[in-house]
Amino acid sequence: MKMTRLIALGLSLSLGTVVSTAAAQQKVELQFWTWYLSPKFDDYIKTTIAAFEKANPNITVKWFDKQDSMVQDFISSVNLGGAPDVINLNIDETAKAAQNGFLRDVSALTPRATLTATYYPQSLTNFSSGGKVYGYPWYGWLNEGVMLYNPDLFKKAGITAVPRRASDLLTLAKTIKDKTGAYAWVPALKDPNTASFLGYFYAEGLPIYDAGGRAAFNTAAHAALLQQYVNLYKGGYIPEDVVRREAFQIATELYAQNRVALIVGGPQALTRIKDTNPGLYAKTVVTGAPLGKAGVQTGGSMDLVVPAASKHPAEAAKLAAFMTSNASQIAFAKVVPVVPTTRAAQGDALFKQTGSDPVARATALVGSSGRLINPGYKAPANSDDLYKNLNDNIEAALLGRKTAQAALNDSVAYWNANMKK
Repeated sequence: MKMTRLIALGLSLSLGTVVSTAAAQQKVELQFWTWYLSPKFDDYIKTTIAAFEKANPNITVKWFDKQDSMVQDFISSVNLGGAPDVINLNIDETAKAAQNGFLRDVSALTPRATLTATYYPQSLTNFSSGGKVYGYPWYGWLNEGVMLYNPDLFKKAGITAVPRRASDLLTLAKTIKDKTGAYAWVPALKDPNTASFLGYFYAEGLPIYDAGGRAAFNTAAHAALLQQYVNLYKGGYIPEDVVRREAFQIATELYAQNRVALIVGGPQALTRIKDTNPGLYAKTVVTGAPLGKAGVQTGGSMDLVVPAASKHPAEAAKLAAFMTSNASQIAFAKVVPVVPTTRAAQGDALFKQTGSDPVARATALVGSSGRLINPGYKAPANSDDLYKNLNDNIEAALLGRKTAQAALNDSVAYWNANMKK
């Protein structure tokens, strides 16, 4: 009788082990959404996913790249009960999704000590709210970044001193255009889905909010800065279609045609110039970007989030951590000059290159600067609506429908009446 019980117990334990092992080996399929990365970065994403699947044989990843419809598709997926497991968002969209209860606190999935050891403090802050971290910081960029310029146009304009302050660019705009016919640079005055002038104000040490958190970007100093851009636009020193198109697109197109003398921003422009005008690319000079009075760099970043509705949060956290690891971010930076958000990136050999190649020079200048990525101001919960209002008022000032002061007064009044914190 005892033997029978022992045998039965043994079979039971053995069966339990088989069931447990089978459960452990059960395949989990994760749905992974990125934003505007296909088709240009298909090879990188697919290679990284393959490496993750090899390291985690019980997990398969189904990748989708979303573009214009990303946010709407995410909201719909949550409402319909079919949310993906890992999503690529930016700082503003992460904040809004977290406030709406759509995201998991990733510090409950990955130990806080691991997060702080892996990513820059500011990068984690960019994706935090209420003491919780809602995203694994991924690749970033600096708005000021580097300055690249055409030495022939500088020489033709008689410019011997490289501009070091943002205010220098406002002065050079007239000199370069009058003497060469080319624009000096293309400032982002009304880019879609953002509010460029808030960055300009912050860079010049001008406040965005007052001590009580109310919009306060309508002082006489704010209006005076806006008026300088209005004067240049009205004088034909800034491309007319900058109120309709993204400044980066205009700048890279015109620079390659020798119709813009310099570009301020990330090294990404160089890869386009290399393709369209190799001769100009080869002689392009790369140096540090001119900064405003505050002496700061501003910038943004993407992250990977785990929706609250994910059915496989533990596995999703593994994928997000793998994709945003230092090794994965450095590999991405070798494909395109992004700025990694990992602490270990500071010492990587990729960012210690020397030589005359413009991309290598730009990569060395900005690639190890992820610790500086800071939007400069906290976006309100309803930022899309408020940014549109500010951009509409900036356009009204540029086109002469409002004075600079009136435009900012109207926008601040709208923000303070409608802002959701």
